[in-house]
Amino acid sequence: MTNNNTTKDDEYGILLYYNYTNIPNLTDLSTFYTTNCTSLSLLGRIRLSPHGVNATIGGQLSSLKQHITQLTQNYPSFTSTDFKLSTSTNPKNNNKIAQETGFTSLSIRIVKQLVTFTSRPIPNPPELSISNAGQHLSAREFHSVLETARDSGKQNLVLLDARNLYETRIGKFCSPNFETLDPKIRQYSDLSNWVDDNSEKIRGKQILMYCTGGIRCEVASAYIKSKGEGFENVFQLYGGIQRYMEEFPEGGFFKGKNFVFDHRKPMQLLSDVGVGVPRVRG
Repeated sequence: MTNNNTTKDDEYGILLYYNYTNIPNLTDLSTFYTTNCTSLSLLGRIRLSPHGVNATIGGQLSSLKQHITQLTQNYPSFTSTDFKLSTSTNPKNNNKIAQETGFTSLSIRIVKQLVTFTSRPIPNPPELSISNAGQHLSAREFHSVLETARDSGKQNLVLLDARNLYETRIGKFCSPNFETLDPKIRQYSDLSNWVDDNSEKIRGKQILMYCTGGIRCEVASAYIKSKGEGFENVFQLYGGIQRYMEEFPEGGFFKGKNFVFDHRKPMQLLSDVGVGVPRVRG
């Protein structure tokens, strides 16, 4: 519970962001993150690759805002990054929350891939052709496309959920006049196999993809488009479900709950209709 005498910037917050951009000096960037996050008492998980950054960080809101300012000042390529900042329970006040959110330490690692899209080798990893990812749709644009599909009754549109089973079973986009494909994967690295095995379900369709914050769709949509003819019409929800929920707090076409921060802590919509029962509680 927040003390009534504290200001909003003293509250605890969570910051999520990713940025696909060329990183010429990973060691230099890693040093920046270590110094910056340590000085601001920020905890969380940061992954760096030659192709960009994926970060989930927790700390005081004022410190998180300083982190954003200092990052963009030192690295202009992050200026257009979609920084998702929200208030949260301080995990330092609850050991269970600390363990489940993962904010018990600061983990900064240099990796080959920001997200592990596949457990098997593929000729051209999607991150190397991320410029060919699906077209971004804002939350309102995404909603408008779904409204049109619902009202017209056309069946050429399909939604593809790029999240894991523990996320999709408690919430997803749905409407009677368009199909939502749930791969029911246990881990993101299984998605490429599902796409290969079910490519005929999406061939020639208008494919709308979504995930929690957007990064998984960047990679997966690039992989789908790399399949060539019949897979050109791919779109993705920019900012993921989180941005959609901010734009449509009553739920819109999303029914149920959204697992946020990729640490199995659910955010419940005001219009929750009980798509599923969460089995992991934050």
